[in-house]
Amino acid sequence: MIRGINKEKIFSNDFLKNKLLRIIKDIKEEIDFSIIAYCIMDNHLHLIIKEDDDNLAVIMKKICVKYAMFYNKVQERYGYVFQNRFRSEAIENEKYLYGALRYVHNNPVNAYITNNFLAYKWSSINEYMNEKPEIICCKYKKDILNSFGNIDEFIKFHSLYDNNIYIDTIEEESVNIEKVIQNTIEQYAVKNNLLDAKDFTHAHKEHLARIVINLNLITINRIAELCNLSSNRVKMLSKENAKTSE
Repeated sequence: MIRGINKEKIFSNDFLKNKLLRIIKDIKEEIDFSIIAYCIMDNHLHLIIKEDDDNLAVIMKKICVKYAMFYNKVQERYGYVFQNRFRSEAIENEKYLYGALRYVHNNPVNAYITNNFLAYKWSSINEYMNEKPEIICCKYKKDILNSFGNIDEFIKFHSLYDNNIYIDTIEEESVNIEKVIQNTIEQYAVKNNLLDAKDFTHAHKEHLARIVINLNLITINRIAELCNLSSNRVKMLSKENAKTSE
């Protein structure tokens, strides 16, 4: 994921987004790598790439340098265009790959740009729907669609939700973490038929705290606040969880 400096909307219109895609296509002709999914937002870009770590750095540097030169020229500006280095994480299994792909395609929905991810012009969902992809790898497209059986199941998959936190802007990650925590609390309440806060016994609160601790997403103090427990008690529960997992 790469982002405009100071949250600047460096891909703010169709002309700029289209130029970015052309740059990526040109670099694909220079370096052999596979794109599985992408989404261009106004101020950042998501890419799912199949490549080793060494080449990934080269690829992202080329994208950033070429686009920065173009952007500075057309905007008649100087200086940095992107904020810091690109952010990345390894995708270790197929389940996480599919979840990341779904998250990338749903970025415009999560940002309230559209209600329908299929309607967004600047993501790879259009290449999955069309017969001939331009950016994404034909082999990966075929394998992914085949794993769902048909295109309808692939589309339905995009309406599902998981508790993974995928790489995004810092602001979006904070929002997503909050969603995961709230979803976890709601699921626990439904599972245990807890209709109101007063229905939570001390045992329920501690059990829920253990579950949230295992997510490893928020601070001890925040867990204590959410579960209505003391910070010291949550610290003890965290230590007990750590011993249990050893």
